[in-house]
Amino acid sequence: MTVTRFALFLLFVSTLSINFAQALPIDWSGVFGADTHLISNTCKSGDNVTKADPRDGTQGISGDCNASFQTYVFKLNPQMIVNDGVTLKGEFSTGHIRGGFAGDNSANNQDGSGNNSYFFTTPAQRSSLNVNQMYMELYADTALVKIGRMSKHYGLGIVFDDGNDPWDRFLTMYDGIDAEMKVGNFSLIPYWAKISSYSETSTKAEPNGSFDVREAGVTAKYDNKNQDLVVSVLYAKRSSESKNALYNSDPDDTTAPSTPNTFNRGKTEITVIEPFVSKKWNKLKVSAEASLQSGDYGKVYDNTIKSSLSSQAYILDAKYELNPKWEIGAVLGQVSGDDGSSDEFEASYLHPNFHVADFMFRYNYAAFSEGGRSIFDASIMNTRFYKLHANYKADKWTWKSALIIAKAMETAQTGKRAYHHEESYSFSSGQSQSDNLGWELDFGFDYRWNPNVTISGYYGYWKVGDYYSFTNDTDTLSLSNMHGGGLKATLEF
Repeated sequence: MTVTRFALFLLFVSTLSINFAQALPIDWSGVFGADTHLISNTCKSGDNVTKADPRDGTQGISGDCNASFQTYVFKLNPQMIVNDGVTLKGEFSTGHIRGGFAGDNSANNQDGSGNNSYFFTTPAQRSSLNVNQMYMELYADTALVKIGRMSKHYGLGIVFDDGNDPWDRFLTMYDGIDAEMKVGNFSLIPYWAKISSYSETSTKAEPNGSFDVREAGVTAKYDNKNQDLVVSVLYAKRSSESKNALYNSDPDDTTAPSTPNTFNRGKTEITVIEPFVSKKWNKLKVSAEASLQSGDYGKVYDNTIKSSLSSQAYILDAKYELNPKWEIGAVLGQVSGDDGSSDEFEASYLHPNFHVADFMFRYNYAAFSEGGRSIFDASIMNTRFYKLHANYKADKWTWKSALIIAKAMETAQTGKRAYHHEESYSFSSGQSQSDNLGWELDFGFDYRWNPNVTISGYYGYWKVGDYYSFTNDTDTLSLSNMHGGGLKATLEF
């Protein structure tokens, strides 16, 4: 048999075998989105700021105070049904935090070819494929068991958020196991997970248990769909070993504050208790959640003193449907701050996916010009806020508006220690600080282009409060109000 005939024979046999092969069914879903933003006065002030001592407590931000950026998000969720009792689920994404910036992955002029390479761009391979989730669901008579890397959501998502909204850039991720045991309207969900096992000097997981961060907990839930009532409570304990690098602390160095120390916080053990209730009466729905955190928090302020943790957050969300077109609502919240004393850390930080405004608490503004963390890595903290919003729906359009007013829970006071919540360090205050964070007015729209594509836009105006004029000196910053807007296109499939 010639080589050609042998190849044709193999092709024929392979074609026949397709009829007998049984492939596992795989369902694919996901999100792709692209957006653009233009924001003025990200520094909140028009003054030139020079930080001779980066830990003097000032709210001033140096550098370029206008932002223009474009990003994308990408999430791909495969689901493979293995048999009647097992399903494999996952989530893949690209880039950093489920996406990246437009233009951040093009290698150009890397070989010294000069102007000849002006129009020659190729992927720089800096964007990797991330496995955010990969777990099996086991269906049993008594429980639904999940094993593997999975996301976790609880209540309103103020602390535990699974990142299921299309533009969520973060998620609460666990490597572990949980089991939902349900009897009637009651369910009990115990879980155990390893959060991290990084060492101080390596970015790879260490098998030594002294590098671990672990969490164990249970959720008790009552869900009566006939009465539109959900009542639940989550109880969890998270512990980190002394050598783990996830909770590196960078407190102020009192001997040389311009050169801050970087050291591990040490062993910690935190207890989290979160009650949640949600009830709907005809057109009115009210949800409330509290997060109560306590325990041994390690070295927060310096490299010798260990502090305990005692922080609280309370969120109330109410929505009322006036008619099929109009919906009004309010979100009220109180998130504790820290007073800078070294015996107890009292600040609470909500999940960075949880937003109440287009600008306030939305971005890490220092990262726009000074580098460091991601601009999206920002949390609602140290505040009491009030949000009123109204939405109008008409055919394919949804028009949105909101008013947000906020005040700080803790501020600097003359002659006392204070805490810089955005930069995470304590300092000695020589001046007093206002608690006024300002107010913000937001407008936006969603246009349903087709069942899978939504075009959105927004404009926001933030009247910056006197809280941000603080410099820990008699000369305060002159404030500039922030405003800007953006557009985005979202494809869900």
